Amino acid sequence: MQNTFEALLGDFGTVDHETLPFPRLQDVVRTGYDEIIDPVYRSLGGVLTSAELNLRHWDLEFDGIAVELDEHLHFNRYRAITLAAGAYVKLPGFPLVAYRRYCAEFESDCLRAGGYGGKWSKPSCERQFGIGAAPKVLDGNGAPRWKQRAFYDFVKDLSPLVLGVKVVRVAIWDCVVENGTPCTVKDVLSRPTVAGADAIAKLIHARAVSN
Repeated sequence: MQNTFEALLGDFGTVDHETLPFPRLQDVVRTGYDEIIDPVYRSLGGVLTSAELNLRHWDLEFDGIAVELDEHLHFNRYRAITLAAGAYVKLPGFPLVAYRRYCAEFESDCLRAGGYGGKWSKPSCERQFGIGAAPKVLDGNGAPRWKQRAFYDFVKDLSPLVLGVKVVRVAIWDCVVENGTPCTVKDVLSRPTVAGADAIAKLIHARAVSN
């Protein structure tokens, strides 16, 4: 989906990679947001004395906006925990209501896509969040990799506050209108059209305006 997403946007604006900064631990500490991320880390079951950040570059940059495409693995109970953080009051452009709903509605999709192997847990995640439960068992300590992803997504969401970088998240479950017909971003990426690509580009620009 990522490759299709990038190809579609390339016809409606400038697509770049690795030109915009993303949060590093020193940025978070310098701006005082470590005091905000630490309680979120703890609420996810973080076991280290202080949270570690090993973030990657943005999925892509579109017309100077940092863009993340959130697929199945980004919507679950752990992401919902991060979305309860008070910091989102300072991020009016974030689609908070929709993202909370996706976490509730599509966790089963996340489980089908990420209930095994390294998508469920791996040593680096267990170091931060403890030993996980058996694959596909969300009781107990659940999925350390899911927790890490949710935490890193949360820290990246703070980029407008920490770095002054405009960030837009696009979920595969987001609704757009293609030739007058409502559909999801996932639908557009499954059967790409010019109208669908235009709708996604407009969604990004609309969310960036209030960022």
